[in-house]
Amino acid sequence: MSRASDAERSRPEVAAATRSAAVAPRRSRRDPGFTAGAENLRRRGALLRRLLALGDWGALLCCLFAVTAITSSADIGSLFWGLMFSPVWVIVYKLHGLYDNDHRRIRHSTLDELPTLVSASVLGTLTLDGLLALSPAGPLSPANAIAIGLGSLLGCFVLRATIRFLWHHLTGLATGIVVGPAAAVDVVARRVSTHPETRLALVGYLSTGDDTKGEEEAAELPRLGTVADISRVAREEEIERVVVTEEQMSEPAAEHLIEECKAAGLGLTFLPQHFGLLGPGIELNRLAELPVLDFRFSDPSRSTVAMKRAMDVVVSGLLLALLWPLLGMIALAILIDSGSPVFFRQRRAGREGRPFTMLKFRTMVVDAEERLKDLVDLNQLDQPAFKIQDDPRVTRIGRALRRASLDELPQLINVLRGDMSLVGPRPEEESVVALYDERQRGRLAIRPGLTGPMQVYGRSDLTFEERLAMERDYLDNLSLLTDLAILIRTPRAIVRGEGAY
Repeated sequence: MSRASDAERSRPEVAAATRSAAVAPRRSRRDPGFTAGAENLRRRGALLRRLLALGDWGALLCCLFAVTAITSSADIGSLFWGLMFSPVWVIVYKLHGLYDNDHRRIRHSTLDELPTLVSASVLGTLTLDGLLALSPAGPLSPANAIAIGLGSLLGCFVLRATIRFLWHHLTGLATGIVVGPAAAVDVVARRVSTHPETRLALVGYLSTGDDTKGEEEAAELPRLGTVADISRVAREEEIERVVVTEEQMSEPAAEHLIEECKAAGLGLTFLPQHFGLLGPGIELNRLAELPVLDFRFSDPSRSTVAMKRAMDVVVSGLLLALLWPLLGMIALAILIDSGSPVFFRQRRAGREGRPFTMLKFRTMVVDAEERLKDLVDLNQLDQPAFKIQDDPRVTRIGRALRRASLDELPQLINVLRGDMSLVGPRPEEESVVALYDERQRGRLAIRPGLTGPMQVYGRSDLTFEERLAMERDYLDNLSLLTDLAILIRTPRAIVRGEGAY
């Protein structure tokens, strides 16, 4: 009787335990210490890697089928063996690290990996052709090999960009926090907000010291505690990435923080000390166990400058030829709205500070320059740059042109003349350049650009120091690939319209 009653009493307890186990959050068998945010990060990273690999493989398969269907030199036998050997394409991409950067880096885009895609596609095509040479089908013809290589490269680039676009819009932003003093936290928060490709939503920050009395609060993010609270905050906020500034943090404290993030499975990004001096013109190497930074102090090569100029001439000439109907309609709209003149001409500082006459569609009233002194006192500026939000001098049609950056189109004539380049620092007025110090005059080393880092990342919302840092990075790493990346990103920045006024 006693045994029966004990069994009956135990049944509700067993049932309760079973229900509790059923509703308890599942944890990874391999990593029981991971937080929910870290599990999210790892799960999403694994799924995205599989999708990218599937896209790369699919691009190759489409090219194999297309070449077989279109050309007479490729037969069913070549297609069969090509399909059999096609997984080697994904293996080559894997060896190039093309599936491992999205979850490791704070920001990564398909444009960033374009040089690696080209290299991997060339090696993948050669490997596939070599394997086919050992098969009964024999090697591909040179024309077919080139068609498969170029087609697969283009297909992989487009599919990767599409997959990431859909992925980012379907999965939302990753959650992150910043560790560091208030001033550094504000810098990180501003950079993340002007670089949407980070796909990171910062929810707050942790201070590095226990004694926070009298410490200034960050303007951009709320304070959630100190670095000692990182485990609690990571659990409560489901944090996926931690961004750490090394200021005011000792080496043992930094080492302990790294171990905590590693144990919790969190993504980790470190902002080094003296980060303002570390542009992309540096290279990380190792001397035994010591990480060393090598600086590259060299001007752009003559071939790079010549190719950049050739691209300016060809692209600006083609755009002027294609866009003349649009230019005519904009001119007519300005005439109807506020009369003549259609163009606004102003002296701007060009390369090495040499003045030139810049052309724009007129977006303000005719006496806008005379009325400027009533709005801005150049001698009282905190920084040698200004932009007036809700400027009363802007006309009705001018506001729409500025919002879409269509007022800049006549500068294609300046590019064709050689006064400007397609990509470069923003052209500034001579009166503003006169306020520059020696450090700030470094942005005049090359021709000003129709577009540039400022226009892509924040436009008029950036402070002058933020603009200067971006333009210095651009100058230190000047290349045609960088120019192409900025040109490709410009339409997206125009559509978003942030900082356009």
